[in-house]
Amino acid sequence: MMDLVKALVVLLGYGVAAPALGMFIARSRTGQRVCFCLMIFMTSWHPSKLTLMLDSIELYRGHTRGFQFCIIEIVALALILSAGRQRPLGFPWRPPGLGLWLGYCALSMISIIPAMDKVFVLMAVVKFSKIILIYIAAYYALRDEKDLQWMFYTIVGMLVLQAVVALKMRYLDGRWQINGWFEHQNPLAIWTYVCSLPLLSAALAPQTSKRDTLVYLGGFAAAGLLILLTVSRAGLAAFAVGAVAVTGLAALRGVSAKVIGVAAAGAVGAIAAALVALGSLHARLAEVDEHKTDMDLRAILIEQCKAMLHDSSLGVGWNNYGLANSRPRGKYSAILEEWDESRGFRVYDENYYENPLTESLYWLVLAETGYPGYIGFVLFLAATLWWCARCTFHFWRSPAGHFAGSLLVVLVLLYLHGTVERVLTQTKNLSEWLFFTGCLARIEMCRRRGRNLEAQDNNI
Repeated sequence: MMDLVKALVVLLGYGVAAPALGMFIARSRTGQRVCFCLMIFMTSWHPSKLTLMLDSIELYRGHTRGFQFCIIEIVALALILSAGRQRPLGFPWRPPGLGLWLGYCALSMISIIPAMDKVFVLMAVVKFSKIILIYIAAYYALRDEKDLQWMFYTIVGMLVLQAVVALKMRYLDGRWQINGWFEHQNPLAIWTYVCSLPLLSAALAPQTSKRDTLVYLGGFAAAGLLILLTVSRAGLAAFAVGAVAVTGLAALRGVSAKVIGVAAAGAVGAIAAALVALGSLHARLAEVDEHKTDMDLRAILIEQCKAMLHDSSLGVGWNNYGLANSRPRGKYSAILEEWDESRGFRVYDENYYENPLTESLYWLVLAETGYPGYIGFVLFLAATLWWCARCTFHFWRSPAGHFAGSLLVVLVLLYLHGTVERVLTQTKNLSEWLFFTGCLARIEMCRRRGRNLEAQDNNI
């Protein structure tokens, strides 16, 4: 009965609310910009406020726990429909990379052949195929530099909001590692550096007004505070390296008083932050032994992945890893059990019914979807990096070039981070990534057609 109610809500959302909203904003640039910004803002919301699951399997340890539907996709669909009513005849409707993503989904679906539970595969197919609506909507919605300004102001607002939430959790609730409105502190740290580094790049751009520069730097400072409060080592390292890289790109375009001032302020801020965070750093150093055990566990989970891939070049089935590596159905639980026995632990069956997933994004894709899905996934990643590099140098001194350069830094960090975190399986981080890569696809299309991203150019 509950699934019938959910299905009705989904039908009304995608079939009624999205078309109605699309018609309402079709001739309103302000309405389109609000929806464009709402998409990125909603990536900061609590997961329970974003998604609705049909045939929910909440206790499953996999990355997809039902047939997922998301409110961000409803807004995205509205933007797509509004574009269909407004765009001129010459508009290139298919975003660059759309075929690559859908090809990745199709290749991953082949893993349904060896899958232990074929319904679980279909759950992943629905989630990952449908979420490309966010990518398409961002591509359609980004039309000029004013849209970028709206987006940056939205990012400032959500970073400040999350910083306030984080401060409350730390100093009023007495919590140590802060996760904000996220499932865990690591997704929050990743989300933070992904959206804050483009903000820093925009602040350093010579075209940015003094007022906007101060606003953007305020948002970037809030991001730094958030990263510190998560006590995420990988997140802190990515944030610091990214800030240096973005500042370095700005300096290559031309050393200015703004670049020198921001770099100096960043250095002073880093020293002050290090002093404030010294207690937390000491606490993290006290966890060295625990961290060593955690690293050993990561290695064992990768061994599980290797065994799955060895047994089937098509993988064990998209979204089936949690079944294959756990009792009672998964034979690969034995690898973890043998490791525990070697450390002197006694093996009790009930302790291995919900074994953890590997933290490596790439080994997870390999284990679940085999070589076909992995190749499709890597091709999409490679395409986004190639677009970033080309657009950065093509639009070298323009706001679009600054934005593309910051995304190049972000994506390199994000894809490296994928070796130790499943960064692109969780809905919020996945949605944020597809939003920014959809914007990148728009800039890439401008490059291909020899046009600039500017208000006067409505034919791209």
